[in-house]
Amino acid sequence: MATDINTLARQCGVSKSTISRVFTGKARVSEQLRARVLLAARELNYHPQQVMARDCIAIIVGDHPSPACHTSFNERLLTSAIFEITRHNLLTEIISLQDLPKLYNGYTRGLLLLLPESLVEEHAGELKRLSMPVLTVNQRHAFTSSVMTDHGEGVRLALEHLFENGHRRIGLVIDRFDNQAGNERLEAYTRFRSEHDLPALPAIEYCTGTADRQGTVLHSLLAEQDPTALIVCGESIALHAVQELNTLGKRIPEDISLITSELADVSCWMTPPLTTIDQDLDMLAGATVAELARRIHAPAAPATELRLPTRLIRRASVRRIEYIETSSPRRKK
Repeated sequence: MATDINTLARQCGVSKSTISRVFTGKARVSEQLRARVLLAARELNYHPQQVMARDCIAIIVGDHPSPACHTSFNERLLTSAIFEITRHNLLTEIISLQDLPKLYNGYTRGLLLLLPESLVEEHAGELKRLSMPVLTVNQRHAFTSSVMTDHGEGVRLALEHLFENGHRRIGLVIDRFDNQAGNERLEAYTRFRSEHDLPALPAIEYCTGTADRQGTVLHSLLAEQDPTALIVCGESIALHAVQELNTLGKRIPEDISLITSELADVSCWMTPPLTTIDQDLDMLAGATVAELARRIHAPAAPATELRLPTRLIRRASVRRIEYIETSSPRRKK
């Protein structure tokens, strides 16, 4: 049977106003006191009536947001997600994995995981024990619903655009191989290359090691494979790739055509403006929060997977070349 605020206050040795501050967040309380109150609330089956009118969504992050990572996918999606949560008249809190035990089911009604897939699997047991809907973005797990961008479609659109402009030696650079997005991108690249009998250039992962090592990897790809175009997938590496090409003396698009992941309000101002694969983070955040809100009001509904389209934004970083059927590595003039 549920208890009331008076019983909870007596149990914790605090006033009713302190209990209210813990659940409404209108004033600060110490983390030690907050943890003690939430633990007692769970044990006593307390449901805070004052916050029931506005459900709270917790966004779980691996690390606290950092300005140094403002181009990463999760950092950029976080901003859009907070806006959408507020627009849906919901409350939000951002917590780290270490704070999972502090979540209170009567207050937090849903979880949005902005975590690497490896961390989700590592903490799957803890997450499964939470009696609330859990949603991931661009990941597939047995115990969560998911909203996903069609990453394979994005790579296919980029390849078609380059192919139509005469490119055959097309390199693929991916921020990570070991996740859902990386797998879909690599599969689409391999399929298109096979269907169009393109040269077998190896895909390159661009996320490990220092910036010096990343530059070496890109240098090796250019020197050994001699591509006429590159597709660089991953918001966090788009600007790094442009900088590395500039350092290597490669002019875009005169020496090499380039397609990257879209960075809103950045890609269009580059020199030259970048052709990009856009997964529209605002649309992704909107669909994610809408799905989570739907599941909050239908918690018994089965897990779902929603897949959203991508689009290609054509700008000035792709040059048309004349393809010549020869035996030489570079087939353009």
